[in-house]
Amino acid sequence: MKLRTGDSARQIPPRLVNFCAQCGGPIYFATWSEYIDDHRLRHLWNCDDCGYAFETTVCYPALPKT
Repeated sequence: MKLRTGDSARQIPPRLVNFCAQCGGPIYFATWSEYIDDHRLRHLWNCDDCGYAFETTVCYPALPKT
């Protein structure tokens, strides 16, 4: 088996990280997610460092009808 290194290895993009608005600590995963409709998702984030919690809503554009 040949090991791939350097430029020949597939580059994995870094995971996006949210940061706590209160203490600046990293938050890697949403605690809870809710499907609202075809275009929106709501996420609940909790900071393990200070306990601060907040929600975000992700909005996706409508797909063209075929």
